[in-house]
Amino acid sequence: MDLATKEFYDDFWPRFVPIYDETKKYMLETLTERQIGRALDAGCGHGICSVILSEMAEQVVSVDVSSDSLATARQQAQRFGRDNIEFHHQDLQELDTNLGPFDLVWCWGVAMMAPDPMKVMRNLMAVTKPGGTVYLGLYLKTWLSPVHEGVRHFCRAYMDTPARRKLVGGFFTGLTKVACVLKGQEINRRADNVSIQAQVEDWYYPPYKTFYSIEEIIALFERNGFKAECIQDRLGRMKSATIFVIRATKNA
Repeated sequence: MDLATKEFYDDFWPRFVPIYDETKKYMLETLTERQIGRALDAGCGHGICSVILSEMAEQVVSVDVSSDSLATARQQAQRFGRDNIEFHHQDLQELDTNLGPFDLVWCWGVAMMAPDPMKVMRNLMAVTKPGGTVYLGLYLKTWLSPVHEGVRHFCRAYMDTPARRKLVGGFFTGLTKVACVLKGQEINRRADNVSIQAQVEDWYYPPYKTFYSIEEIIALFERNGFKAECIQDRLGRMKSATIFVIRATKNA
C-alpha cells in the first residue's frame, strides 16, 4: 500500500471537503449519463463525488487508500442520506478487480498522484464493463511542469510544517489575488474549493505527481480497446498548471 499518499490525504481531505453545490454543478456539466447502473468512485477522498454519483447510480463503490478520507466520505454519505454507497480501503494500484465490472468509472485528479499511475489506469480499464465509460482527470504536461515540480519538491523538503504551509499558502494567495485583479475576476479560488490554502496544499505538497499529454492518454486507452476523447482542456486558472479530462468508452 502507498503509505506516503495515505498519510498525506489522511490529513488533507478531512480538513478540506469541497462545496457540494459547486461540485455537483461541475459533475453534471461533465457527465453525459444521468442514469447509471454501477459506478466506481476511484479515489473518493472527501466523498462528495460519491454522493453525487449515488444520486444517478443504482450502486456506487468508493475506493481510497486513505482511511481517514474514507471516514470523511462515510460522514458525507450519512449527511446526505445516501445508502447506496459502499466503501473499500484499497490502493488503486492494487485494485481488486472482483469489485467490478462497472458501467461508469470516475477518477478525477487521482491517478497521477500515485507512484505508478499507469498501473492505476490499467486497473480502471480492467474493471470497466464493455460499453462502460471512464472519466479520467489528469494534470497536463506543459513546458512549465518541471518548474512546478521544483517548487513542490522544495515545499515538501523545506516548508512542510503547519506554520510554513500557511506561509506558502499566503504567498500564493497574494499572487492569485493580483492575477484576479489584473484579469478582472472577483474570486481567487476554484468555485468548489473551500479555500486557496486547500488548492496550494493539494498542488505543492502531495508526495507524488505525474504530468501527461492529452495525446498519450488517448493513445493508451485506444491501445486497450477504448474509444477516447478529451472533453475538457485546461480547467485550471493557469495554462501551465491545469487538468484535462478524458472520456473513454470501452468497446463492446
